[in-house]
Amino acid sequence: MRAVVWWFGVAMLVIGAASPGLAADGYTGYPVIEIWKAQRKMELRQGDTVIREFRVVLGRQPHNTKEVQGDQRTPVGRYYISGKRPQSQFHRFLEISYPNVDDAERGYSLGLIDANQWADIFFANVHGQSPDSRTRLGGRVGIHGYGGRPYLPIDWTAGCVAISNEDVEFLYDVTPVGTPVLIHE
Repeated sequence: MRAVVWWFGVAMLVIGAASPGLAADGYTGYPVIEIWKAQRKMELRQGDTVIREFRVVLGRQPHNTKEVQGDQRTPVGRYYISGKRPQSQFHRFLEISYPNVDDAERGYSLGLIDANQWADIFFANVHGQSPDSRTRLGGRVGIHGYGGRPYLPIDWTAGCVAISNEDVEFLYDVTPVGTPVLIHE
């Protein structure tokens, strides 16, 4: 636990030095992606203006938040686009920053990750990078297309958010790395 407290102190110094120009919510000028799992709905917004709404498909276990690798759940929390791949098994892929600091805190308190893994996840989130996906918490969660699949009104992903190929092309083109992604139950 002392290691986590030490890392936290160092991280607060880094955050203070690295982000003097950010708005109070941590983001300036980016659009925002917001997802409501229960409604199977996603919005892309710029300020108060809804640019586009999307119908989404979730992980096979759509209720509750992602806890461990392979649980087939879509995470809940505040994330950001941490990477983009123009080609993937499911057309385009926008990686989200799972696990975030809250996920790491939960994982550490449950003994799923150690202090060094917690610190790696913390610093990846501070620097806007992709967190390590090789811990017991899992990773490589994102927003992607259907690939060659037709739309089915069932949840079929391994924990990602799927939207139509046409929609993911649009989202891929208009959202930079760093775009906030808010996922609600």
